Amino acid sequence: MKVFIKVLRILLYFLGGILTLLILLIIFKISPALWNHWTVYPQLEKERLALWEQYRKPKQIIPLRSVKGVLHAHTFWSHDSRGLLPEILDGAKEAELKFIFNSDHKRYQLDTFPRGYHGVYDGIILESGTEHSSGLMISPFDSTVVDWNKTESEIIKEIAQNGGLVTYVHSEDEHDWDDPYYHAMEIYNIHTDVKDEEGGILPFVINGTVNHKYRHWGFREMYDDQTAILANWDRLNQQRRVVGIAGVDAHNNQNFRARYLENGKIEWVGPNADTLAIREPTWFDKLMMGEPDQYGWAFKWELDPYFNSYNFANDYVFCDTLTNTNIRDHIKKGHVLVSFEHLAKAEGFQYYALNNGGSLSGIVGDSVQVGHVESIHAVSPYPVKFQLYRNGNLLDESDQDYEYKFSMNTQTGNYRIVARVFIGEEWIPWIYTNPIYVYE
Repeated sequence: MKVFIKVLRILLYFLGGILTLLILLIIFKISPALWNHWTVYPQLEKERLALWEQYRKPKQIIPLRSVKGVLHAHTFWSHDSRGLLPEILDGAKEAELKFIFNSDHKRYQLDTFPRGYHGVYDGIILESGTEHSSGLMISPFDSTVVDWNKTESEIIKEIAQNGGLVTYVHSEDEHDWDDPYYHAMEIYNIHTDVKDEEGGILPFVINGTVNHKYRHWGFREMYDDQTAILANWDRLNQQRRVVGIAGVDAHNNQNFRARYLENGKIEWVGPNADTLAIREPTWFDKLMMGEPDQYGWAFKWELDPYFNSYNFANDYVFCDTLTNTNIRDHIKKGHVLVSFEHLAKAEGFQYYALNNGGSLSGIVGDSVQVGHVESIHAVSPYPVKFQLYRNGNLLDESDQDYEYKFSMNTQTGNYRIVARVFIGEEWIPWIYTNPIYVYE
């Protein structure tokens, strides 16, 4: 009996030690997220609010309207998304978008357009496109069939010559950068940013679980300057215009959800929109599930709802009219600003060139002969640090201000602006402009 009690006591000590180590491990894993919740993120909220309170409406210099939207997003048409129109529109309205150019994964080698969501819904333009596994994104803007059995170069040329928009996405990967027909490349992509995180996605999941209401700062915590991508973009722009855009790569699929099916069974859906189980309701299901929400989900835990992606990185396009083709045409011209909108709204930010008579001679993305440019200017609705890059090299920067001017002195080159805001004790990128191209 004494031996039994001794063995039992040793076993209890062992189990207690294991339990203690497990608790300590959990505390260790979630401690950064708790620190963010109670200390870091509330301070960032205060600093962002202080920035917003310094808003000053800029004078309108560029005669075109600026239209905010997102490129590279996914819907139910992709194998790894369940995104339906009500969720998409609700997220888009909350983010105050005017357009979404979707890029759903292809289903068949013969890709028929338009498909998925295509048209104007509640004032928001939805355009259909395809993201190929090679990192090619095409938007034909036409009723057509794309044959993916053709070579990539053949498809790029065909889409471009027929008025479509061709973009290389996931610019961290290799592409045929010397192809003469593509129009744009991603200079930022949320998924690209996630992939280079140390420790993988687990810290992001833990942080997102603890800091549900601060998800925008959880996204920002993963942000890294895409220096290699930007350097490649600058290199390419010395050969020809390659438009820089942001891709949100929105899927609304990093979540766990459950819904009632018409036959009374329950479907559990996990990350990447994969079905985890379809079964008769169990006591566990009844415990976890409530009344279905407006989208039909009776249980929902999510890390990346459409709004958070839509509101993280935006493309502001200067255009004449709010139509899909006019937005497309001005993207091709480089009339685009990339804005990290969760920091502050970029409405009113402008980048342009003046001639020696003080008249407008070009805007972001334009090519202007050197004799027609006396100075280049940027104006911001918030005080920022302006940095001017020429051919990829930092040429000049300002103190914190609302306006910036640089006298050209007949220097040719490609000039782009990075505007930084001071949040979290550092100057962080808020806006990337496309270049103004000054030539002989």
